[in-house]
Formats: sequence, structure tokens, C-alpha cells
Amino acid sequence: MRLILILLALLPLTAPTAAETVYVTDELRLGLYDGEQTTGRPFQTLLSGARLDVLERALMSVRVRTEDGIEGWVKTAYLVTAEPARRRVEALERSNATMIGQLDSIRTTETTNLARIESLEADLAGAQQNIARLPQLERDNADLRSALDAVGTSVAVRWLIVAVILAFAAGCLAGYVWLDRRVRRQFGGLKIY
Repeated sequence: MRLILILLALLPLTAPTAAETVYVTDELRLGLYDGEQTTGRPFQTLLSGARLDVLERALMSVRVRTEDGIEGWVKTAYLVTAEPARRRVEALERSNATMIGQLDSIRTTETTNLARIESLEADLAGAQQNIARLPQLERDNADLRSALDAVGTSVAVRWLIVAVILAFAAGCLAGYVWLDRRVRRQFGGLKIY
């Protein structure tokens, strides 16, 4: 009875929750050995996706050189000639990041171009309104030219007389001021006349 109570105490009191989702790792760790037998303790661990150059082949193992220049033996069963998914995914992620940057740049350019298009469309609408008014403006211009041709460049006689009188008066005044200064300068600032 005591045993049953101990077992019940060890059992969890909470009800099982919904199933948790987990994944099997895709990371493989491959040992790099000193000898062809690939037994014992490896002196280095290689991660999946590591690039290796084949130097020599044996029945169950291959002598390889890593990208760092380290040489050793690995089991043949864990090597493939096709580039592993991990390296392809990394390359695709780099490519995707580059394309996202390009897409952002294109979107910025597109926004700028759309604003420019709106401005040009507004200018075009104004130009079209001016073009629509052009025939009326040409008629008004022709009417004004004909009115100018009818009047000609003649000046009314009364305006000519007024201009001559004003010019004579301005000339007399200027002459008086000049003469006054000259006389005063000659006689020490005294007015003699």
C-alpha cells in the first residue's frame, strides 16, 4: 500500500496538455580522425555543410582536407557530392536579403516616380487649359493690334504742347539754380542780383 502511495505521489497531478510540436535536428556532427579506421576519439568535429576536398579514398573512409587546411579521415557514409540543404538555404537567405534590399530601393524609386507623374499630370492639365484658351487669346491679340494700327503712333497736339511747356519750365529752373550757385561761389556766398 505504501508503494502505491509513493507511486501516486510521483505521478504528475496536471492533466496532459496539447501535443507539443518538435523537429528532428538537421545538424550533423562528423568526427575527423587521424587514422583510416576512424575509431577512437576524433581530433575535430565537422558540422553539416562543411566543404571538404578529397585527398584519398579507402573502403569505409576518405582522407579529406577542410577549408582551413586541416587533413584527416571521415566515414564515407556521411559524405555526399551534392551541396547540402543547409548551404543552399544560407545562399538563398543571402540572395533573399539582397533582393529585399533591391525591392525596397525599387519601391522608393516607384514612390518618387509616382509623385513626379502626379506633378507632370497637373502641369499637363494646366497646359491643356492654356491650349483651349489659345484661340480666344489670339483673337484678342489680333483685335488689339488692329486697334493700335488704327490709332497709330501719333501723339495728340495738346500733349505735345504740355510736354514742351514742362521742358521749358524745367530748363529755366535748372538754369536759374546753376547761375545762382556760380554767382554765389564767385562772390563768396553773397547773392548780388
